[in-house]
Amino acid sequence: MIAMNIQIEFLTSSVLSQKAESEKISFIVANLKKGKILVLEDPLTHAEETRLIEATMKKVTSAFPGIEIGTLGDGSVANDIRSQIIRMLGGKPGGFTVIGPSKLVRQIKRDPETLSLFAGDGRKR
Repeated sequence: MIAMNIQIEFLTSSVLSQKAESEKISFIVANLKKGKILVLEDPLTHAEETRLIEATMKKVTSAFPGIEIGTLGDGSVANDIRSQIIRMLGGKPGGFTVIGPSKLVRQIKRDPETLSLFAGDGRKR
């Protein structure tokens, strides 16, 4: 049996917050194409998730068949305003996003309070 290594990279909010949206999407896609599973400290908004999916669909090949994405914490506009107020008061809003290449991430299950990621390399044993 061959051992499988899966790289999971946890990104603090400061890594992406200084980037323009297009730079943020490019950074995420580049890391996903390297076979990394990313955990983003701040959840992506619905608009950012949509743009990320659009960007990855343009990059689909047999080596990179796409992504799986799951967000815990609402990335809606109302939550963004709430998050901004919490930040202004010195707090930290809740939530995160997990993104991985579909070659590794088999499934992401989400309910209101938990997110489960099932990963594997897809090879039959």
